[in-house]
Amino acid sequence: MKMKKNIVQDVIPGKKSIRNVKLTSSRSLERETKSDPYAIKRDSKVTLEDDFSRPVPISQAPMRIEPQNKFDNTFNNTEEKKAPIPSSYKYEYNEPKKTGKKWLYFSLGLLVLAIAFGISAMFKSASIKISPKQDTKTLNETFVAKKDALTGLGFQIVTVSKDVEKTVTGTGEEKVNIKSQGRIVIYNNYNDQPQKLVATTRFQTPEGLIFRLVNPVTVPGREVKGTATVPGSVEVLVEADKPGISYNIGLKDFTIPGFKGDPKYTTIYARSKTDMTGGFSGMQKIVSKEVLEQADREMKTELETKLLNDIEAQIPANFISYKEGLSYSFEPISQVPNSGKEEVVLRKKGKTSAIIFDKASLTKVILSKLLPEVESETVKITNLAGLTFKLESPATDLDKQVSFSLDGGVDFVWVFDQNKLKNDLLGLNKKSAKLVIASYPSISEAWIETKPFWNQKIPKNPEKVTVINTTEL
Repeated sequence: MKMKKNIVQDVIPGKKSIRNVKLTSSRSLERETKSDPYAIKRDSKVTLEDDFSRPVPISQAPMRIEPQNKFDNTFNNTEEKKAPIPSSYKYEYNEPKKTGKKWLYFSLGLLVLAIAFGISAMFKSASIKISPKQDTKTLNETFVAKKDALTGLGFQIVTVSKDVEKTVTGTGEEKVNIKSQGRIVIYNNYNDQPQKLVATTRFQTPEGLIFRLVNPVTVPGREVKGTATVPGSVEVLVEADKPGISYNIGLKDFTIPGFKGDPKYTTIYARSKTDMTGGFSGMQKIVSKEVLEQADREMKTELETKLLNDIEAQIPANFISYKEGLSYSFEPISQVPNSGKEEVVLRKKGKTSAIIFDKASLTKVILSKLLPEVESETVKITNLAGLTFKLESPATDLDKQVSFSLDGGVDFVWVFDQNKLKNDLLGLNKKSAKLVIASYPSISEAWIETKPFWNQKIPKNPEKVTVINTTEL
């Protein structure tokens, strides 16, 4: 049986034709498309899938229809201006607050502070400045000191000898006879009485060479110091009995021939202090009187400077001397044998002696005059060297005692034990530390500085604590 074939139509046209859509002129269409960017353009290509069964009003929300040809070879060098978005499509957008970064920065700041605090805690330190008690009194007193005294105020004598040479041009030649000279120390171990010796007293070497005393001298007697007996002694200048180079000798021991057969012969004796030099006999270049006097003045000045420097170097740190207590002595200028050379070498010898005092003993006797109620162990004088010293005793009395005066303003500074103070302050806060410092009667003022600035305690480690005495700055 033949069945009726169903014919399926692929496209059923609507009842309404596209011709029912009212077309406008090209100019009107162009204006409308410009005012509405989503309107359909005249040259837009439309696919079969689009529904044109009914007309679409231009006023409704348009649908953008893109051309299917993605590879359009048309190149438009002019960029179209984008139309503004209709107000119906705009909406407000509130940007969220950026709180995350603030918290990050705050946390990092706290971390840095914590690290800085931890590091600074490792470098805790304290500096304590102490200003001790001070006072000034006027001194105008005379004192007496005994030589090498074991108690009370004593003094000692320090002696330095030196020689200098100078070369000058000779003006002629003559036969000369020059005696050798040198210095010896005479000892008196006979008894406690002084022994006087006249000029030209003979001193003999073991080889039989005779040297004579140039000036008279008194040799002090022996004395007892503790359990020891110490002979008296004095240094003197001697010269050879005869001229010539045979008397130019080194260090020797001497006896006094005049005491031979007497107990003094073995108990009063001498030893060389310097070599014996300058002896000569024969033809020698001579120097004019004017040149010799000029050289003598220059060499004396040079000697004084060198002797002063040398004797200051010999004084112990705990002793003090005054320039007014120095004494100088110089030997006559002599000519060194030159064996016929045109130039003449001149030599001059000098000696200086200084009276020195123990600083602690001198401070004690000054304190007894000005501040008798204060113990000497708690106070020191900072300007001992600045006081005016005047020797009252004659030079002949220096063998046993010396009388002198001191004038001027005396600056007293109270002393304190810095190590003990530091140990007493370790680990204390500032308030407690100030109470401890106030218990020291020698301290007038104090300043405490701790680091870092927020640290209010003195470290327990003594190596991180510094005590500064303001009088020693």
